[in-house]
Amino acid sequence: MGIFSRFFAKKTESKQMDNSIVPNPDIENAISVSIVFSGALNINNDELLAKLKSIEPTIKDIRYETPFGQLEEGMCILVSWGKHVIRVFGLNAPYPKAVLETCVAPASYSQEIKQQVYESDSHLLLYYVGYEQNVLEQYLALTRLAVCFEQFNALAVINEDAHTSLPVNFINSLASEKDGLTTLGECLPLLFCGFVKYEIENIKGIWMRTYGANKFGLPNFAALANSYEESEYYFDMFSNILNYLRQSQATMNPGDTMEMGDNRMMSLRAPQDEEYFLKDQGDLLVIEINN
Repeated sequence: MGIFSRFFAKKTESKQMDNSIVPNPDIENAISVSIVFSGALNINNDELLAKLKSIEPTIKDIRYETPFGQLEEGMCILVSWGKHVIRVFGLNAPYPKAVLETCVAPASYSQEIKQQVYESDSHLLLYYVGYEQNVLEQYLALTRLAVCFEQFNALAVINEDAHTSLPVNFINSLASEKDGLTTLGECLPLLFCGFVKYEIENIKGIWMRTYGANKFGLPNFAALANSYEESEYYFDMFSNILNYLRQSQATMNPGDTMEMGDNRMMSLRAPQDEEYFLKDQGDLLVIEINN
């Protein structure tokens, strides 16, 4: 099979012909995450798969291909196991500063690690191009592979769509626990639907919102909090609502209301014209809580 056909999956029948890894040709907008590194990329593919096998001991068919051969600068590989196929591009160049600022500044980890991420030297782009239809399982597959790069000086996983990031060593500590990575699936704002707080000039209070829920076919949520001290309250609220919608396949729309106990009512509305800063890709619902 030619390099182009193998890498970009124009001939799906070739998977049976030569047993090569064939990305799913039906994926148009692959979900992705990125990884930033200290120093130049120096990745051993066999050691990478050995780490992945230790995380997924029940999977027997983990393998990789280098469709363009060994590259002098950066890397390009396909990794597959089960239904999953992940395309990995590596560049010995810093990640775009503007994207780092968007994804690192609102994240809740130490300033020391954030500074290391800002000063990173190289990065990888991971795209899900496999055959699993469940978006959460796609994200978890990307995450399982991402943590395997910690041994090669990886610093953080960046989710540009969600405007957030997490240190690789934190995710790796989850992966080392039984069913540990399910925490990410049960708490989407940690990495897959980022939780961002910001102040708007001439507006009293702190806007808090999610990003990236549209990747799951869900609306993002926002609320105007009184202070940063309410961060945990709204983080938990957004997480619970998104988890409920994803699991139940229920819908929420502007005008919906819900009793919250303690004589409080939650109502949903669309962003107003003057709330232009809330409008982006996908739907967003503003939560208002009234006594």
